[in-house]
Amino acid sequence: MAGTATTPEVFTRKASGLVRVMSPYSAFVYNILTMGLIFPWTYLWAPGALPGGSLVWGILLATLIEIPIAFAYVWLSTALPRSGGDYVFQSRVFGGGIAFTVVFSGFVIWILQWVALSGWLVAYLGFAPLFLGLGATMGNAALSGIGVWFTTGSGIIVTSIANALLSLVLLVSGFKNYVRFQHVMWWGTLLAFGVVFFVLFTTPPATFVERLNAFAAASGGAANFYETAVTAVTGAGIDLNPPFSLWATLLVAPIAWTSLQWATYSAQQNGEIKDAKNFNAQTFIMVGSLVFTGLLLALLAVGIERVAGPQFLYVAGAGYWSLIGEANIAGFNLWPPILAVALTASPLVVLIIGVGYILNGFQIVCNCYIGMTRVMVAMSLDRLLPEWFSKVDDTLHTPVNAHLAYFLASIPVILAYNLVPGWVGLTLGVTFGCGYVFVVTSLAGALLPYKAKDLYDASPGSKYTVGGVPLITVLGGLGAVLGTLMVLAFLFAPQLGVLGNWNFENFPFNLWAQIIAALVILVSLLLYVWMKSSQQSKGINVDYAFKEIPPE
Repeated sequence: MAGTATTPEVFTRKASGLVRVMSPYSAFVYNILTMGLIFPWTYLWAPGALPGGSLVWGILLATLIEIPIAFAYVWLSTALPRSGGDYVFQSRVFGGGIAFTVVFSGFVIWILQWVALSGWLVAYLGFAPLFLGLGATMGNAALSGIGVWFTTGSGIIVTSIANALLSLVLLVSGFKNYVRFQHVMWWGTLLAFGVVFFVLFTTPPATFVERLNAFAAASGGAANFYETAVTAVTGAGIDLNPPFSLWATLLVAPIAWTSLQWATYSAQQNGEIKDAKNFNAQTFIMVGSLVFTGLLLALLAVGIERVAGPQFLYVAGAGYWSLIGEANIAGFNLWPPILAVALTASPLVVLIIGVGYILNGFQIVCNCYIGMTRVMVAMSLDRLLPEWFSKVDDTLHTPVNAHLAYFLASIPVILAYNLVPGWVGLTLGVTFGCGYVFVVTSLAGALLPYKAKDLYDASPGSKYTVGGVPLITVLGGLGAVLGTLMVLAFLFAPQLGVLGNWNFENFPFNLWAQIIAALVILVSLLLYVWMKSSQQSKGINVDYAFKEIPPE
């Protein structure tokens, strides 16, 4: 009977099979790459949707908002240094029903969309600027044509599937091999970002329009591209000199938060990080990577404004947000990497920037697979997924089955992302889904001293209090409130364009994004109920698992 089950019968085995091969420094780098120094949508989305908003202050505000959330993860990681991250934290505080539903819906399902997005990043922000830049600087139309191909649906699909397959091969070969290759991705990305900074901060602003026009002409655009773009944008009624808006600046923060919220993502593989129980190490890994990335992204905004001027941001934003074709080059939005490529006449600089962005884009699909396979292993160890998912190769120490399953699941999402009309609009709930996972985990941190007192008392962070109140409760509670505000902004601010259209005039067509987001949660809940009932029919009460630390 289920009521007579004992704790040792719950876990599928007494050891996860994963090994600690990642140093705190490597985990610090991992989080920086996961936040994505190459993620540029803030620089187009915000100016296009939020005229008068300050990019720099919005990014810095998002960094401040994420700090208490990151600290909540530090406390939870030192108390529960096991792989599975958010699922393990939430399940040991709230139980399996909430944890499985929240993490499976918000992460396991929705991050498949990030796998598809990773392929887009590699093709559209990596290979396309690389070949367009080489074509422009070398006067080679054939190379420019290749660059344009990488912006087409077929180009992105081929790149995305190859990107995912290469990641699968690398990760299945052993996590230690990924850690080694991560050094290549880190230095390649850092070098590219450094070159972008050098270009933005050393190019004379007086030469900006001339160089941009020359690049546009060499890429198949008009010789007077910038003047034509300004005319088209102003003709559409867009003000290129809007007054400062505090409200718009506040709404820039949720956009920037979509990148900075991933400062804690290394928690998914805590069981493979050395010194994961060390409080200072986790603070360096999560809070340190957050501050480092936030400052660099803010400085990138300063660099763009310095060389191009604030008007350019509204022109580029209009091409992205308002779909004004004249504000794009050969149909290509004016993302930061394409801007840096346009301003240099050196093929070597173009090559460094392009390769760096390709490497960081590739890391995105790697972290999707790494994080979600570890979550699935943890769920499987608790018997909430079939035992097959938790199998770890004895030699490679990697969850081969989980990797294969997630790769296969990503293929239809990649195809839909690029072939199904309106797919991106229908799946904008990815921002909402990932956001609520971080909120619930932050709340779990706040309640850890009360809902899982033994775990908290044994953790190194238990000594930190404020007026007798555990500091994790203060920071976790604050993080949950601030994170909730970020999620609500996407729900109700039309300028953010995610789930903000509540006009019922054309129901249900305008509510599909909301309906899909709700269905993802419902499917995850039903899967939990089914798995729990299935285990109970075998005489296993999975609730016992949530009272114990998972196997190491």
